[in-house]
Amino acid sequence: MDPLDMSGLVAAVVTPMDDRGDLNLGIVPQIVDHLESNGITGIYIAGSTGEGMSLTDEERRAVAEVYVGAAKGRLKTFVQVGHNSLRASAELAGHAEAIGADAVSATPTGYFKVSSEEELVEGLLPIVEAAAKTPFYYYHIPFLSGVNLDPMELTDRAMDRLPTFCGIKYSDGGSLHNLPLLEKVGPGLEFLAGSDEAYLMSVAQGFRSAVGSTYNYAAPIYDRVREAVESGDLQEARLWQSRALEMIGAMFGTCGRSSLKVMMQMVGIDCGPVRRPIDPASSEQIAALQAELEKMGWFQWVGQESQGSAR
Repeated sequence: MDPLDMSGLVAAVVTPMDDRGDLNLGIVPQIVDHLESNGITGIYIAGSTGEGMSLTDEERRAVAEVYVGAAKGRLKTFVQVGHNSLRASAELAGHAEAIGADAVSATPTGYFKVSSEEELVEGLLPIVEAAAKTPFYYYHIPFLSGVNLDPMELTDRAMDRLPTFCGIKYSDGGSLHNLPLLEKVGPGLEFLAGSDEAYLMSVAQGFRSAVGSTYNYAAPIYDRVREAVESGDLQEARLWQSRALEMIGAMFGTCGRSSLKVMMQMVGIDCGPVRRPIDPASSEQIAALQAELEKMGWFQWVGQESQGSAR
């Protein structure tokens, strides 16, 4: 099966909620419009940024349906179906295929962890079989999944065992240098960089596409990085990557992980709070983040007006 042949930025989308923490999917079309207008080429649904592991299976199906429907014919769609139950994961994969998702992706199980590449591939097989006509991308995110196996060995085994295996969403910024080795093991496969902090390294290593949280609201910054690399201006590329790092530092320094959702308010789309166990940001924390963004010039960097007093 052929990969999707992605290029550019894929946004790991948030799951919008209301003040009670219930789904608020009515604003998904607005989110998709915003992403498309910023040159985003695809969306990654119900991943880490999308709080997929904090949603019920019913909610995950609803989120996938609305996002896939809104993005149809506009942005490529990846639906993340990783679950502690492989049966549930397979059911989510079958649902993703049925609603027309362009690709299925999955983390490994997180409670009972696999200990070898062979075990991992065998665990992924039911997911692949449930969506037999849809490209599959493994989601390699060891700092959250707790599974850090050899990606080259995994690729080699997956090519032999998983008919729809098309590549890896590679969210391990510390080992992005593995791309040449991955491409040697899996020629023709697609490897998507998954570390916003290391985007410049990703481009320099040869990744054609990247999946990230901050692409939802800061795509112009990363576009500048890529454009500078392509024109041979590494000083300019480093400048814009440093600005991305300054933004990320302010986000996590004020609002922690909830900042990944709070930032949507800064571009005028209120996606509500995060769901516990992530700690929701207070109004004081949000105000502090906005003040830091204004001070560094972030709103100008991304072509936005300051949203005034975010809630």
